[in-house]
Amino acid sequence: MPKLPLYALLLAAALSAPVHAEEDKLPDHASPSACVVIIGLALQNGVIDAADEEDYKAAAETFREKSEELNGGKDAANQMIGSSVAFFDGLSASDLEEGAEMCLDAEDESFDADE
Repeated sequence: MPKLPLYALLLAAALSAPVHAEEDKLPDHASPSACVVIIGLALQNGVIDAADEEDYKAAAETFREKSEELNGGKDAANQMIGSSVAFFDGLSASDLEEGAEMCLDAEDESFDADE
């Protein structure tokens, strides 16, 4: 089975996500699926310095692995990640940057759940 790039999954989820009238909110803490999405959107929207992109991409992969562990496999993690896109696709550039930094800082943390 071919491995879809993170950006393809994010794009597919964003295109199929319902439009929200309310303002999207940055979470107050990191979670694996949310961090995959937030970092992906931050990279996609160019709010991360080019010099730091590899660090963020590595963090997103770490969070994807944590999501797979917490959700019981790749399919469940992809579903959780995809469902998170709708919550974060309307974040401002500054919120995406702040969220990506929060996630990068939390990369080495352990998680009991994927919210």
